[in-house]
Amino acid sequence: MDEINLFSAIAQMRKLTAQGIPFSFSHYTWDKDRNKASGLRQVDRATLRPQARGDDIDNADHKLFYQDLNVLDPKKNKRNCWQILIVSFNSIPVTPKQVFYENI
Repeated sequence: MDEINLFSAIAQMRKLTAQGIPFSFSHYTWDKDRNKASGLRQVDRATLRPQARGDDIDNADHKLFYQDLNVLDPKKNKRNCWQILIVSFNSIPVTPKQVFYENI
């Protein structure tokens, strides 16, 4: 089965969001403040939100900010996840393999 590396998946998410096209992905949950995981979350229709600055949110550079389009309440559909915990993008498995290691 084909797979996609994490950074290529995020780049494609950005491209689709810019075109107004929702995508699906899944990620494991992790709440660092509560030291708690809630398992695997499947997001069927999402678009990316602007990336937060590190000044505003701790570890913002390591998080993916998205809007879950299946959640109708605008106060609850703005979510984020740890990038490294993304496991699929549009049903394609995501590997954390770095882009610059692919050709070695």
